[in-house]
Amino acid sequence: MGRLVVSLVLAILMLAFASQNMHETKVRLIFGPAVEAPMILIVSLAFVTGFAVAIFAFLVRGPKKSQYEDEY
Repeated sequence: MGRLVVSLVLAILMLAFASQNMHETKVRLIFGPAVEAPMILIVSLAFVTGFAVAIFAFLVRGPKKSQYEDEY
C-alpha cells in the first residue's frame, strides 16, 4: 500500500513538472538529426520507457522468494 501511495505522489509531481515545461526543445539522438518536441512529451516518454524497462527486468528475473515462504 505504501508503494502505491509513493508511486502516485511521484506521478503527480512528474505531471506537475511536465505541465510547466510545455516549450519546444531539441533532442539529439545518437543517429540522425535533432528532433524538436514538447518537453512534456519527452519527459513522459522517458517515464514510460523507464517503467517498461523495470517491468521487463522484473519479468526476466522473476519475483524474489520470501525467506519465510519455505517455513510453512
